[in-house]
Amino acid sequence: MEPNAVSGVSSRSSAPRRRTMLLTTLLTAAALVAGSATPSVAAVTAPVGVHPDGTRPQVLAMPVPGPLEVGFTFKPAESGTLSGVRFYQNASNSGVVSASVWSSTGVLLAQAPVNPAAAVGWRTVPIELDLDADVTYTVSVLDNDGRIPAIENFFAEPKTTNGIVTAAKAGVYKSSAGFPTIGQTSSGLVDVAFTANPDLESGSEPSEPEPTDPVTAAPTPDPAGPVSAVGPDGTHWPENTPRADAARVVNVKPTWSAIAAAITAESKTSDDVVICVAPGTITGGNGAGSSAKGVLQDIGNASRTSRILVSACAGVGTVKTAGDKGIAFVGVRGVSIVGIDMGSTSVMLRNVEAFGFGYTTVGTLLVTANGGRGVQNADVVEVVAGAEAVTGVGYDRMEVKSADGYSVNDLSFSGLYAAPHYKERGSNAHTDTIQFVTTTGSGTITNVLLEDSAIFQSSNQGIIAGSNSGGEMRNTLVVGGKTSQLRYPVYEGGQPIVAANSLHGTWSNLAVETSTVAGSVSSSYSFSTVEASASTKGDRGFSKLVPLTLADLDEMAPVPTAERLAAIWG
Repeated sequence: MEPNAVSGVSSRSSAPRRRTMLLTTLLTAAALVAGSATPSVAAVTAPVGVHPDGTRPQVLAMPVPGPLEVGFTFKPAESGTLSGVRFYQNASNSGVVSASVWSSTGVLLAQAPVNPAAAVGWRTVPIELDLDADVTYTVSVLDNDGRIPAIENFFAEPKTTNGIVTAAKAGVYKSSAGFPTIGQTSSGLVDVAFTANPDLESGSEPSEPEPTDPVTAAPTPDPAGPVSAVGPDGTHWPENTPRADAARVVNVKPTWSAIAAAITAESKTSDDVVICVAPGTITGGNGAGSSAKGVLQDIGNASRTSRILVSACAGVGTVKTAGDKGIAFVGVRGVSIVGIDMGSTSVMLRNVEAFGFGYTTVGTLLVTANGGRGVQNADVVEVVAGAEAVTGVGYDRMEVKSADGYSVNDLSFSGLYAAPHYKERGSNAHTDTIQFVTTTGSGTITNVLLEDSAIFQSSNQGIIAGSNSGGEMRNTLVVGGKTSQLRYPVYEGGQPIVAANSLHGTWSNLAVETSTVAGSVSSSYSFSTVEASASTKGDRGFSKLVPLTLADLDEMAPVPTAERLAAIWG
């Protein structure tokens, strides 16, 4: 092939609504009398690309065998938001199976699957990323058939189109899946949906028009504002679960077998009961992967009047776990496990129902539905998924998975604190703080609650939703980009974070109340309500957030050190 030819690709927590989150907002520019301005790409409000909507291929399908990755490399003239990767569907089954965004060094910043079957014409794959001005990015699609469309000599010389700067031979391809680097002058009709927005957190601040009489600009609120801390504070408790001092006591040794036997026996009773685990270390664990056998498995009674409490009655931290394989709770019903110290263990909650888990630290947390009745009515309370960033890893801090057609419904996180996972420079791993995903089958993720929680962005995203529907985000702080790095700077040798991806992916009918999002909010989120909440952009019902300082973060979301947890958990 010639070098210039295209060749390749509702709250259920018992905690009251007792606090007001920091809401540092600015009044909108509508209160100001705008002056005239010189037009620029910053004034463009609709997404733009390098190809007009009416563009059609000169060559409908190049006769090149697949798989092929094809796209183009560009720099935004202004900072802004990528809301999608566009490509021309040249046949009813084009063979295109994914769309990707890459850094200049080949780090995969975002990727989305594509159904190859669709009507002929332009398609937009929703992917949202904040892009910095004068930074090089590549967008591409993977075509498993390889017969991609083309316009020859489209990238024959450098040019700027709609604020998108492309060099000569900006078209790129690779004769397999992955980062495309071979330059070409032809376009494979891959494009972007990009909106310039200079006041992104990662970009420069635009100049504000001066107010004129009689309108007076409102004073900037105090960024330390009325605030109470999010994260663990000792006030949250699993639903329908008695306190230890108000329940009948069953004492057991610190072994999983003793705990399992007690749960089995008490599943037949109906009064409030606590299984008090004697001080000591519980050994055992078969791992925390999606198919791991549980240390407690297929026991309990979801129909019980109240959940059975399993707790360290001598105090949080008096019962610990040991082992490095990870711990799984599988098919456990009508039980809440509170105050058993998991340390830095990986924990999985799989196919649990009427289940509570909390007052502990974990290394990673996986909630998965792949059997039984899936995950139903589960509470994660006062869990610290890392107080410090973990470096040099290529996996998520927390995952919520629907698989094999089973669903996750009514899952709540109350008083959660989640620190980042940072991957190595150049790593292609996808590393999020919380990932919601349906991996196989038609299962759904519905009615998730995030309450009084703090989530800090990992190398890729803070929260990435996987077609979630319903649910609430209340009194919660999600922090991305440079703001997150005030507390958790990327380590030397770590992959730089170039976008403030706080709420990513797709989530429909989410209700947001008294919450703060420092970073971007995906255009694929739809909100049933947004009340008394702030975001970096300050659009879609959010007030505009005054940039947060490290002191603000320390007040809003204190680091849950061992000393702090000992004080609040007792």
